[in-house]
Parts: sequence; C-alpha cells; structure tokens
Amino acid sequence: MRMMQLKFPKKLFCFELKIGAIITGWVHLLLSILGIIFALILYGNHELYLHTMNYLLEEYNETTLAVFEDQDEKNVMELALKFSIGIYLFLSIVNLVGAGFLIYGAMKENHLLLLPWLTSEILGMFIMMCTMFIRCPFLIIIIFVRVYIWYCIWAFYRDTKRNKHQLPYPVTQPTVSVAFENNPENTNKPPPYGDIVTYK
Repeated sequence: MRMMQLKFPKKLFCFELKIGAIITGWVHLLLSILGIIFALILYGNHELYLHTMNYLLEEYNETTLAVFEDQDEKNVMELALKFSIGIYLFLSIVNLVGAGFLIYGAMKENHLLLLPWLTSEILGMFIMMCTMFIRCPFLIIIIFVRVYIWYCIWAFYRDTKRNKHQLPYPVTQPTVSVAFENNPENTNKPPPYGDIVTYK
C-alpha cells in the first residue's frame, strides 16, 4: 500500500509562491515595525500603560474566578504586563529580522535565508495560541491563516532547495577533428626542412 504524500501548494492565495513570499515578508516587516513602536510607546506613556493594564485586569477577572482587589496582586499583574510587553518587543524584533531575510531570500531564491522566518513564525504562532485566555475568537481564524501561509512558504523553501541541488544538464563538448589525430607523435610542429611539398 502506497503511503499518501503531502501535496504542496503551488500558489499562496492567488499569487505565485515567490511573489507571495515577498508580499508576506513586507507585511510582517511593517507589522513588526508597528509592534516595536507600540511596545516602546507603552513603556514611555504611563497613562496608556495603566489603561492597558486595567483593560487586561477587567478581561482577566471576567474570564476567571479570581478578582484582583489587593494592591500586591495588582503589582504582580503589573509586573506580568511589563514582562509580556518585553516578550512582545523581543518577538517583534525577531520577526523584523526574519521578515528581512524572507524578502531577500525570496528575491534571491536562497532557501537558507527563508529558515529564520519559518522558525520565528512557529514561535509566534505558539505564543499566540498560549495567549488565547483573552476572549478573542478571531485569533483562531488568524492562526489558521498563519498556518496556511507558513505551509506555502515551506513549499517555496522546498522547491527552492530542490532546484538548487538539482544536477545541471550535461554539457557535451563537440567533437573536433584534428589533423593527424591517428599520429601519436603529432605535436603541431612544422614539417622538417626536407619534407617540402612541391607542386607540379
């Protein structure tokens, strides 16, 4: 019984894999830049930081049985928020680098340059699934879309790697008939002085 083989996609939505990889890289590049700016604004703007923390507290209190009323517990939540923002900033920087490699690797069709984005995207999807305790039903749709895009980029990585390691067509050199090829002592030297051909 033959094992079922995975069918790799030939297009990313309606784009060719190479064009789709470049577009994906630019989208991730812009989102990473916006994410870095947002994280830095949260660190710099204390009022916005407190508003974000209060919003997360309300969401957490509605989705769990625990309610943060004590100041010490709020301080723990604030520390957790700072840690989360730091992780988000780190992931945005990693995704920024990976998106740059994805764009350049897709343009040059270098499969090794696609690996940083493929790795960072797995990490990003894993963290997104871990943060589903916040009530965001659309996160499931986003994860499915990200898995599909990742699979298409993986198919492009596979095709690029296969084309790079594919053996080139054999180049056959044309046979050139050389004068006196049957004479092993032929050294392309001029004939001796005595062997002068006379014409009648």
